[in-house]
Amino acid sequence: MLKKIFATFSPAVFACCLFAFILGVRWTVFHRYGMTMPEWDQWDAEGLQLLAPWYNNDHFLRALFTPHNEHRVVLTKLLNLSLTLANGHWDQRLEAVCNALFPATIAVSFFILARLHLDRRWLAPFTVLLGFIFAFPFAWQNVLGGFHSQQFFLVGLALIAIAMLPFNAPFSRRWWLGAAAAALGLFSMASGLFGAVVVIGLVGVQWLRRERTFNSALPTLVLGTAVALAGWFSRYEFPPHDVLKAENFRDFAFTIIQSLQWPAPSSPWFALILWLPWTWLVFRAVFSPRPLTAPSRAFGYFILGLGVWVWLQLVATGYARGAGGPAPASRYIDTLVFGIIANALALVWLATPELLSRTARRILAIAALAWVVIFVWGARSELTRIFVIELPPVKVYHDYCEINVRNYLYTGDTQHLDHDEIPYPGAGAFLVRIGIPALRAVMPATVRPPLPITAGRSTFAPSDPKNLDLPAPGLSPSTYPLIYRQTWGSFAADAASNPREFTSAPIRAPLGAWLKFETAGAAGTPGTTLELRDAATGIPLASIVPDQTPGDTWRAAYVRAPAGAFVIYAHTPDSARWLAFSEPIELASGSYWAWQLTKNGQLVATLALALALLTAVAAFVLRRLLPISQPSSLNAQP
Repeated sequence: MLKKIFATFSPAVFACCLFAFILGVRWTVFHRYGMTMPEWDQWDAEGLQLLAPWYNNDHFLRALFTPHNEHRVVLTKLLNLSLTLANGHWDQRLEAVCNALFPATIAVSFFILARLHLDRRWLAPFTVLLGFIFAFPFAWQNVLGGFHSQQFFLVGLALIAIAMLPFNAPFSRRWWLGAAAAALGLFSMASGLFGAVVVIGLVGVQWLRRERTFNSALPTLVLGTAVALAGWFSRYEFPPHDVLKAENFRDFAFTIIQSLQWPAPSSPWFALILWLPWTWLVFRAVFSPRPLTAPSRAFGYFILGLGVWVWLQLVATGYARGAGGPAPASRYIDTLVFGIIANALALVWLATPELLSRTARRILAIAALAWVVIFVWGARSELTRIFVIELPPVKVYHDYCEINVRNYLYTGDTQHLDHDEIPYPGAGAFLVRIGIPALRAVMPATVRPPLPITAGRSTFAPSDPKNLDLPAPGLSPSTYPLIYRQTWGSFAADAASNPREFTSAPIRAPLGAWLKFETAGAAGTPGTTLELRDAATGIPLASIVPDQTPGDTWRAAYVRAPAGAFVIYAHTPDSARWLAFSEPIELASGSYWAWQLTKNGQLVATLALALALLTAVAAFVLRRLLPISQPSSLNAQP
């Protein structure tokens, strides 16, 4: 009984652990290197062509379908609009947290397919590959960029279309799911039509090899052709990007070759080894006269379709972004991940005894060893370059972007934007966008101005936000004042000074979510009080306590904003236990929880990994003590 229960639930545990591990790692990467403020393309595609038309009731539907460069990113726009409306702030961190759900879901989908079609001995290494390649930031731009869900819509919808349409009866529920995915792919990116193109090819191969009748193939062929033609004739040429197109065949070819050899950067010859499994599968599944069983044939065609889809994407990239024959940009790596998965699946598929002779399987084993060595070496080199060379400057850039924009929004002084570290190319163009009232009103907490506070009864000393000299009023001699931020402090040079007290005038938090205070001194220690009180009754509503005693530094403290009017109340008994606090900044609820998730991403990933290892050990022990026989492959179609 124990064996059966464990065998039933352990796959679900592994799937959940895989899902959580990918989320945790990607959230951790954002927490360390990301930025909450929108940047670059977001100011156009989301700001000018989405949020401004929505809030200003200005031809929203037309703006929704307006191309961004060559792409109609309707799905990304709808997702980010929904997040902004639900949250109240336009927060890239919240977008990135939600975006991480897509690669995690795609990885779990591959895990389910592997359980259905792979021999049990291959499940563990394949699951490790899924966790590694989908969790770590090979495509770090897609991890940090809230706008980059378009990449996940592109690959995810293609996966559904390729898995469902060619292998299910026309007009069945799975067929309709694949049809919807193929059609929605047109609203992911310009190359979203390739999912339908691959479906046409797979169904055509099945028909030509007489593995299905023309009548059963016709509905899928008609649907795929309609979607492909709709995508082709609705494509949009963006003249400013003509300079990015390949100027000659050399540029075109080198762009594709450098993508095929990923993640091994040293030699284009590595592309031959990394893509050998899939190429071998093509000849065995399509051109070999030896028949295949239905399950093996269907899964082989599915792997074939994944590889063809990747090749089509590379051809499109080589044409549209091939000037100079560049290496693949980070945002395109998630497409190449599909290529790695297709080749890994091809290796396992070819290892089935019925497909190859004993001699061929020995050659395959040598090729598989070379494939694993090159992939592991290349992946290690890629991650080293990403974490050592690429991401640290990105972190510095993001930090200065937020500082410069925050200082501008606090002061209105445009000189703060006369730097390269601003989230849009060119201060003049950025001022146009940040000057739109609807966009400025939804800026995230990292740059939005604080709620203005007026002291009612106070013996706390107010600071001068424009004077950054030490010592500052109300702060210890070692505590630096906050830049352009009003604070109140109780520090006094006389150690025997009298108790000090502060009560603000009544205020409201219009957003009604969370308030972020900066605190210093003995905040949170016994004898000091910093809290919100009801403006009418004076009843305490919430204490403002940082996670650690700040001392001579500033530490953030978060508290839920009351629904009605409230006052800020502070009290210190003497100068030895001094206290200082700032004006609060409103933090939307979704932004707060997104921050909590990213801050605890490493914990999530660690717990997921630990649970997966414990489950694997338990499975091994049970199998050794009480072995049970299981079929090596389940007769199911993708």
